[in-house]
Amino acid sequence: MNSIFSETRKLTFLGVMLALTIVFVALTAVPTASATMAFLIFIPTIITSIVMGPRAGALMGFLAGATTMLRAILAPLSPFDAFFINPLISILPRIFIGITPFLIYKLIKSLIKNETGDKFAIILAGATGAITNTALVMTMLYIIYAQQVVDMIGVGFKVFLISIITTNALIEAVVAAILTIPAVIAYRKISKQ
Repeated sequence: MNSIFSETRKLTFLGVMLALTIVFVALTAVPTASATMAFLIFIPTIITSIVMGPRAGALMGFLAGATTMLRAILAPLSPFDAFFINPLISILPRIFIGITPFLIYKLIKSLIKNETGDKFAIILAGATGAITNTALVMTMLYIIYAQQVVDMIGVGFKVFLISIITTNALIEAVVAAILTIPAVIAYRKISKQ
């Protein structure tokens, strides 16, 4: 009986995280909200990775990537959406968003074995998830579409990469770190009840 309750709880959690992902992806289709909501898309994947482990995190990352790809196909907002129709850009990097936060969390937690270490591990894991997204998406864009990106934006890929890292990537990492810790702590409190 306890096993059934545990499985039901896990499925419910994954359902809620997927629903949040879909809502955040849908909000990026609203032109006024796209820039402000885009960084929230992968917070549920990061949280799933820390709370439920890398397999559930990878599954959630796959679903987040698939949702992003569907939005790029059904409601493209910019010429960049054409790149996200390719699953190597939209899905593959997102799978790793569900793995790297867990690994960083476990590593930091093993090095600092107290409550402060746990919170620090959650913060770093959240930031790592966002950095993983940016690093892998940019890498895949470079490998597959470097010339098309250069032609589209009119500057070299290195200039494009530096502008992404110094603006979006840093903001996303900080926001992911800030939003991950209260969500993980809240989940832990609820799951103890």
